[in-house]
Amino acid sequence: IDATAALFADGKVLCGPLSYATVTVKDQLYTGKALTPDVTVKLGDKTLKKGTDYTVSYKNNKAVGTATVTVKGKGSYTGSKKVTFKIVPKAVSGLKLTAGSKKITVKWKKVSGVTGYQVQYGLKKSFSGAKTVTVKKAATVKTTIKKLKAKKTYYVRIRAYKTVKGTKYCSAWSAAKKVKTK
Repeated sequence: IDATAALFADGKVLCGPLSYATVTVKDQLYTGKALTPDVTVKLGDKTLKKGTDYTVSYKNNKAVGTATVTVKGKGSYTGSKKVTFKIVPKAVSGLKLTAGSKKITVKWKKVSGVTGYQVQYGLKKSFSGAKTVTVKKAATVKTTIKKLKAKKTYYVRIRAYKTVKGTKYCSAWSAAKKVKTK
């Protein structure tokens, strides 16, 4: 038997190296605490059991950015596999819109630990063809979008972002709100 291949009987995985496993873990929201999300490990068509078939360890799993999960084989399963997951900022809340003459003033609640915000606006609820304004200071919680069309309904949403080692990690978009310009 090839030592690098899993051992199969009747199409079932009996043992093998975890380097062939499919390991999945979902992205997480920043909480300020070490995050230890659930991990799913599959080898062939078998879902392995944590504690029985493998152990899990985490690295860089507290701050916004990329964290690492290491799954190490146990019992009949050998080797290990590393996968990454993203830790993204919390979503922005408190979105308020004020209409003006061909402009919209957008206000929101500050999100701690971020680099800035992206405000997206457009004439379609689907945001197709929408434009994005980047607010580059985390302390700024207000911006005015100018040069808009008069008496048109605009849809607006916002998200926070943090730049870590040149990579931008974004929160989910807020719920969209609409406002009609004057």
